[in-house]
Amino acid sequence: MKATPIWKCLLLFLLIVVIACKKDKLAVVSPPELVGSWSEDVSANEAGKSSRGLMFSKDSIYFTTSDHASRQVTYIQGTYSTQENKLIANFKEIVVRQNNDWVISRTPVTSTYLENATYVMDRYKLTLNYSGSTSDGPKPAVIIFNRFQPD
Repeated sequence: MKATPIWKCLLLFLLIVVIACKKDKLAVVSPPELVGSWSEDVSANEAGKSSRGLMFSKDSIYFTTSDHASRQVTYIQGTYSTQENKLIANFKEIVVRQNNDWVISRTPVTSTYLENATYVMDRYKLTLNYSGSTSDGPKPAVIIFNRFQPD
């Protein structure tokens, strides 16, 4: 059978249809602007008690809480991805350290953190909107972080 223009057009059409159908499985790429260290924007009257921070690498996230009185730091670590302005965090382990050195405990994560999170960036400021857990159920919560700038 000889390849006629009709067969060539049909083959080209089928090729275009097959390529077009594969678009719904795009890889989720974390935006490079999130990568780095962020510290909570606290007012002067709240400073000194405790502080929170976020650290993003290419595919890892660390949510930290520092209790300055007891000199303990809690690291909640896992992975993350983004879809448009949504932050999808999958935390796996909680590590508590004393004096930022000795590991006091390691615990698998049994609850959700930063649930339904969305983010807004404005230069060196990151605003996270998420559902916070309370005894009355989930409530909207906001944390504002500043990008850590080395000296």
